[in-house]
Amino acid sequence: MLNKIIFLGLFVVAIFFTACSNTTVEKVEIKPNVSLLNTYWKVNSLYGKEVEVFVKEAHLKFKDNNQVNGALGCNNFFGKFEQKDSSLSFINVASTKMMCPNMKTEDAFSKVLFETRTYKISGETMTFFNENKEEIAKFKAVYF
Repeated sequence: MLNKIIFLGLFVVAIFFTACSNTTVEKVEIKPNVSLLNTYWKVNSLYGKEVEVFVKEAHLKFKDNNQVNGALGCNNFFGKFEQKDSSLSFINVASTKMMCPNMKTEDAFSKVLFETRTYKISGETMTFFNENKEEIAKFKAVYF
């Protein structure tokens, strides 16, 4: 009988302390890494500056056959890419040459394609780095 009373007392004390705690559990959703290939990658930032949309949304898409295409912000571009592990480079990239009202995004994105040496995908975010391992562009996967 004494054991039952002690057990009941400990149980009540445990419930009391548990009920009075301020611990909250935050739900963190961890998303799997998106594939480099066949994903629409919207440009979020170039050289640390947020990208503004003037004519077209700057983006790129990598194809299975090592082709890449997208929009620089006004003009379309196309070319090839080489990728192995985390290394990434663009080859023979060309673009249309329309006159655009704002060339800031165009020029910066073209420079990024030339300077990219490595990349990293974390969830739905892709980051490009130059030869000094400095972040030069950030992209977000977009689903249609």
